[in-house]
Amino acid sequence: MIGRDDQRSYYRMMINADCSIMIDTVEAPQEIAATCRDLSSNGMAIEIEQALDVGQTISFIVHSANDQIPSLTGKGKVLRCSAEASSSFLCGVEIIELV
Repeated sequence: MIGRDDQRSYYRMMINADCSIMIDTVEAPQEIAATCRDLSSNGMAIEIEQALDVGQTISFIVHSANDQIPSLTGKGKVLRCSAEASSSFLCGVEIIELV
């Protein structure tokens, strides 16, 4: 339960949905498979197999499990990224723009 000490302005929905993260690099854009663990109106938590740099701008697609509901596409900024397990990282992403 969220208490009064919680700094979040919006509740998060646990969704555990497949998502794709796109990173612009000097060589070529890189697409990385990830899992969107939770989602709110201004951010999301993603589990990913490689660390992302704090402050990095990314593009994302949170894939819908239902053909009648469109995927969520947008741009975000990485606010934090920490090791979750031996082969994964949990990153907090601020949603900057929905496309």
